[in-house]
Amino acid sequence: MKMEIKRIAEPYVFEFSDANGNSIIIDSSADLEGQNKGMTPMQLLLGSLMGCMSIDIILVLKKQKLSPKQYSVEASTKKRDAVPSPYEAIHFDIRIDHDIDEKRIHRAVSLSLDKYCSVRSCLKEDIDITFKIHPV
Repeated sequence: MKMEIKRIAEPYVFEFSDANGNSIIIDSSADLEGQNKGMTPMQLLLGSLMGCMSIDIILVLKKQKLSPKQYSVEASTKKRDAVPSPYEAIHFDIRIDHDIDEKRIHRAVSLSLDKYCSVRSCLKEDIDITFKIHPV
């Protein structure tokens, strides 16, 4: 995999891109002179975890011949008040079709977080990750 990051504005605005031409703008947080021109690295990390988990969930359900029409995840986090300030806790509210058995959804989420999600496996194990399923 080949990736590139280059500074596009001062003080800390970067464009992060891949070999296919996809890109994301990264900026620092407001306490570090961020200009709100892009997501912070910690937001991207959380988004990566959410994306990885979501792909796994949909794949596990698809193998069971289930295909949710409605799916979204909202995250709330708690960070350590120190430097560095990693996530201590992450909670996901998962909204998904009400006609899919909640036990199957719970199993798919657990399989992702405990076994399949590569992003989760890169994070410290002491981060408390919880979730709640909300049928819609």
